[in-house]
Amino acid sequence: MRIPWKRVAVITAVAVPIAAVVGVVWAATRDLSRYQARMTEQVRKVTGRELAARVPLSVKLGSEPAMVAEGVTLSNAAWGSRPELARVRRMTLFLDPFSLLLGEVRIGRILLEGADILVERNEVGDSNLEMLPPPDGSGPHPGENRSLKLRTAAAFPWINNVEVRDSVLTVSEGAGRPPVVLEIPNATFKSPAPNQTLQVEGRFGVAQGVPMDLTGTAGSFNGWMAGLPGNIDLQGGFGGGRISIKGSVNAKGTSLQINAEGPDVSVFGPYVRLPVPSGGPYVMNTKASTQRNGFKVEVTSLKVGSSEAAGEALFRVDRKGNPTIIVNADITRLDVSELKAPPAIAAPAAPATAPMQPPRLIPALPFVANWLGRSALTVTVRLGEVVGLGAKMQNASVTLASGETRFTFRAAATVGGGSAGVDLVYDPAGRIGQTTLTATANRVSLGELSTLLGLDLGLRDGVADIDLRLRGGGRTTRDALNSANGSIDVAMGKGLWPHGQLANWPPETQRLLGGTDAGVPFNCIAGRFEVSGGVANLRRLVVDTPRGVLVGGGYFHLRTDGWEFILAPEARDNQNAALAVPMRIKGGPGKATASAVDPNLSKLLVGGGPIPSLVAQVAQAGRQAGANACAVLAPRVEALRPGLRAQMPAPTSDVRQRGSRPQVKTPGPQRSQGR
Repeated sequence: MRIPWKRVAVITAVAVPIAAVVGVVWAATRDLSRYQARMTEQVRKVTGRELAARVPLSVKLGSEPAMVAEGVTLSNAAWGSRPELARVRRMTLFLDPFSLLLGEVRIGRILLEGADILVERNEVGDSNLEMLPPPDGSGPHPGENRSLKLRTAAAFPWINNVEVRDSVLTVSEGAGRPPVVLEIPNATFKSPAPNQTLQVEGRFGVAQGVPMDLTGTAGSFNGWMAGLPGNIDLQGGFGGGRISIKGSVNAKGTSLQINAEGPDVSVFGPYVRLPVPSGGPYVMNTKASTQRNGFKVEVTSLKVGSSEAAGEALFRVDRKGNPTIIVNADITRLDVSELKAPPAIAAPAAPATAPMQPPRLIPALPFVANWLGRSALTVTVRLGEVVGLGAKMQNASVTLASGETRFTFRAAATVGGGSAGVDLVYDPAGRIGQTTLTATANRVSLGELSTLLGLDLGLRDGVADIDLRLRGGGRTTRDALNSANGSIDVAMGKGLWPHGQLANWPPETQRLLGGTDAGVPFNCIAGRFEVSGGVANLRRLVVDTPRGVLVGGGYFHLRTDGWEFILAPEARDNQNAALAVPMRIKGGPGKATASAVDPNLSKLLVGGGPIPSLVAQVAQAGRQAGANACAVLAPRVEALRPGLRAQMPAPTSDVRQRGSRPQVKTPGPQRSQGR
């Protein structure tokens, strides 16, 4: 018998679309409440969690028939921080057309839009992904007449294709650790079975960070649910460059190799939660592995432009359960000129009524020391060469150590032809804690020092010797400086004073000092601040210029940044003697500098008898080989001008008052409420 294949093909081509349309119409007309209830019951049997939807299932007709639900939630563990483990704005279940021909509803693909998934652990280490069926979900039931036969474990039908859009995954490892928030604009996950390789293709990122476009394999679904995904092999684009992640995470430990290259290394800033400077191009090779007693991240090589570095970080927990972090870094070469500040993050606009605060010389920031006693941190950084600051910095070292009750920061370096070092110790014991700051600088350029400290002092051409020793109590810089005691000795060599800083000085003094468009030259400056109760009193100030010598003093308030000084000049020649008139000058943040001459100070500063010449004393001190003439003369200023100390300004009582203690107000007369 001859089979009419042509007729069979025509009949099949016509019947299949008709059958598919009939199947879709049949599914659309069915009552889906029973199917939704059965799916909810199946989820409860498998996971022990409750699945709910704000908008019930409905059928969506189109090129791909699908069931749609909105406001879907999956309940969290009983100890969870919120009621839902997952919230999904819209869930679309695409139906398999062939199963519809057989009268079945089978899901071929699922699309999750606006999903918010929370993965967390409690204090004992349990994960909310550990799902167990309820007690009545297994075992024989007497009514089933099969008491000798165990019931099979409930299983949810596997969906081998899952798409995710505009979703967020939050991973919280417990108290004391900041949560990790992963944004997923779009991604596709495919796997033939829960224990098979998981194929990944999508875009992943963090808040305010450049997303990664990754493609490859990432363990298995069962592995991720157990916290041990397995073998990982992902690669793709990142910030205009390339990134690859290869290795494994299994029961034996973690071993990952992360290699990346691109035009700007600052793209890693939001991921590591550090202000990574902008610079490039960069090439980075990193290893992450599990050690016997901790977790180690090793940067085998990092090149950013002409800068090169390597380092490692070890994370472990000591016997007392306190987290311990040890960081070691070796920077062979650091070119600061190739690095820029990290991209600024747009901050919310301040209310129009909020007044603008003037910039402060010393910021009033709190000491972030709430982790003292709960973690141990040790950071050691060695820098072989730092260029791009004007003068080369060599053999620099930075050490930061934090124990249970003490914080220590030490830094030292060779800067140009000099050296500098700082030692900061904070002890939080007691009610307010204690801060000790010691800093020294020997023949260091003021320009380099200003760049390192982030302060623009204007005097960028001089070379300075500084010896600072302060101690104060408080948990903020404002309180610590307000109660600080100690001393600050400053001596500077030849340089230029910017015209802008002398614009508000009296005209007589400006004509006496002279100068050019580049600034007012000076031969040397020296002085000593005696710090007491947060007020730095400048007792002995000497300034030597080509046209005169100035002595004086005053105060600088470390908390308010307010200051006031007096200066008594002496001209080098008789031609400018009439311009050498004593002056008073004061200012502060948000205030214009005010100055005025005070001729009466001339008689109050000198004693009886012959008046020693300041110009002659400076010339005599300058004859000592290698000595700073102003530093030699400064200890003798009070002997040369006996009345200087008595005329020095001092802060008023309301300025001396502690910032943390409100001013006492005398209550005014009260009107009686009785009648």
